[in-house]
Amino acid sequence: MEFLLWRKNKQQPVCKVYYKRPDARYKRKRMNFMKTKRIAILLCIMFILFCSGCGAKMEKEQSSRSNEQHQPTEGQYIEEMDDIEEKSETESIQDEIAKVEVKSHEYENADWGSMGQQEMNQLTAQWYQLWDDELNSLWSRLSDELDAETKAKVLDEQRAWIKRKEENVKGAGAAAYGGSLQSQLENSTAEEMTRARAYILAGYLADVRNESFTIPAEIQESIDMADPSLNDVFAKFEGQWIFDEERGACVGIERTETCTYGVAGSNWTVWVTGGDIISDLDVYGYTGNSITFRTAHDGYDAFYELSFNPANSINFAYGTSLDAMDDVIVCD
Repeated sequence: MEFLLWRKNKQQPVCKVYYKRPDARYKRKRMNFMKTKRIAILLCIMFILFCSGCGAKMEKEQSSRSNEQHQPTEGQYIEEMDDIEEKSETESIQDEIAKVEVKSHEYENADWGSMGQQEMNQLTAQWYQLWDDELNSLWSRLSDELDAETKAKVLDEQRAWIKRKEENVKGAGAAAYGGSLQSQLENSTAEEMTRARAYILAGYLADVRNESFTIPAEIQESIDMADPSLNDVFAKFEGQWIFDEERGACVGIERTETCTYGVAGSNWTVWVTGGDIISDLDVYGYTGNSITFRTAHDGYDAFYELSFNPANSINFAYGTSLDAMDDVIVCD
C-alpha cells in the first residue's frame, strides 16, 4: 500500500511511504511473545510471594525460639517462688513495718502546698490505702497463727476498733459540712487510726513469732494521739463539770479510786448530782472525743454519751436508743 506525504502548501509531495499489512506468521510471533511476557510476569509475582512467605515463616520461627529462650521453665518458676517465700519468711516484722513507714513518709513529705483540693483528696486516699493494705496483711497472718482463744479476743478487739474508726471518720468528715474538704478529712483520720492499729497488730504477730518488736518514741506519740486508749479518753473528761450553779449540780468524771461514788471493779466512775452513776464497765464504744455507755434495765436499755461541746466543756446525753439521746445536760 502506498501513501504520499505532502508539504503544508500541498503543491508537491515530500516522499512516498509504503505500508505492508502484517501476515499471519507475524501475528503468531507477536502473540507468542506477549504470552511469554505474561508468563514471565506471573512467575515473578509468584516468586515474590513465595519469598515473603518464607520470610514471615522465618520471623515466626525466630520469634518462637526467642520466646522459648525467655519463657521460664517449671524448675525456674518454682525456684523463683521459693526465693520469694524465703525472703518473706526471713524478713522480720520490724523490718516490714519500717519499709511501710518509709513509704508513709513519702506521702507526708509531698508538696501539699502546690496541690488542689482534688489532688489532696486523692493523695490522702492513697496514703490511707497504704496502711489499710498492711493492716489486712498483718491480720491475715495473725488469723492463721494465733491460737483459737487469743484469736477470738483479738477479733473482738478488732471489731471494736473498726466501729471506733468508722465513728471517728464520720465525725471528721462532718466538720467540712459536705464541702470539698470532707474526703481529705475522712481519709486523713482513717490513715492515722489505721497506721496506729497496724503497729498494734504488728506487735501481736511479732510476739507470736517470738520476734523482738519496738515502736520508736516519736511514732508511739503519734499513735497515741491517733488512736487513744479508753483510759486516755476518760482522762480528757476528768473533773467535775457544773451545769447548775444555784444548786451546785455537776457531772463528775473521776478515777474510781478517788471517787466518793466509785463503782467497785472499775477504773473510772461517772456520776450526776441527784442522778445515775455509771462506769467504764458500762462503755459501749468510744472515739477520741466521746464515750458511749449502755446499761441494761427491765424491758429496756439506757444509753449515755459524754462529748465535748463548742465551749470546750462537756455534754452528757441520755436516751433509750442511740438515735434518741435527746435528754442533754450542757455544762458551762
